[in-house]
Amino acid sequence: MAESVRRKVPASARRADRLAGALLGAGGSFAPFALVSAIVWLFFQAQLFGGGGDWNRVLGWLRGSVALGAGALALAAPLSVAGALLSRGHRLERAHLRVVASIPLAVPAFLLLHLLAPWASQELGVPAQHPNWAVLALAIGMVAPLWSILSDALERNDELASAAFALGATPTQVMRTLVVPASLPGLGAALLRGWSRAMGETMAVLLVSGNYESAWGGAAGAATVGAALVLDLPEAGAGSGLWVDLMRGGFLLSVLTVLGYALSDRIERSIRSGRAA
Repeated sequence: MAESVRRKVPASARRADRLAGALLGAGGSFAPFALVSAIVWLFFQAQLFGGGGDWNRVLGWLRGSVALGAGALALAAPLSVAGALLSRGHRLERAHLRVVASIPLAVPAFLLLHLLAPWASQELGVPAQHPNWAVLALAIGMVAPLWSILSDALERNDELASAAFALGATPTQVMRTLVVPASLPGLGAALLRGWSRAMGETMAVLLVSGNYESAWGGAAGAATVGAALVLDLPEAGAGSGLWVDLMRGGFLLSVLTVLGYALSDRIERSIRSGRAA
């Protein structure tokens, strides 16, 4: 019986791999520590149970973040779900989605503000400074990453689909009665993650496409928590009422987005554990 041939790896390559692994491990361990430290610091600075400040202003900023994130998700979800269903198994499209998902959300906001918004303002009478432009920019930026996550959720049921095809089921039957119902928890987790991301990324979009105080939410000249932090924090004195309100808004938004990601991760873990069982 022939002996298996082992490829000899140079000692320098092994040392480089160990060094890279140590650096990546240290960075991965530091990220949760930094996140928890920032949230704890915000909690103490926010003085949640103390007097001063204006809770109506804080809740207005938070309401704006939630509303813009939900509006963007409502626009992006149908396109993402349809794309994930129609492009199952296409590796080239998945690679393209990963590239598009890396584009900052400020890019579609810039294009909308400087290309489409002036035309719509002249031809259709839609104001160039309108919150719907920010929602549309967020939705465009969310489609690619959400599409990719939804595709992963659908592909987890490929083994079930293969078994159904072997029994003579049609692609439409497999998709309607097997793949989509079995993927609903994963789809819900993906949508929750997309909404959490949209809430946290309103700042960049609003700074490019304009800042709004309208029916979408907002208070005291800022539409969302992120926009308020950028616009008002440089002018707020440490310990002042405005400064405390900004800390409160930052803390509540951080907790809300982290809880959204944690819940989506919990759902995905339960799905994987159920499959393993």
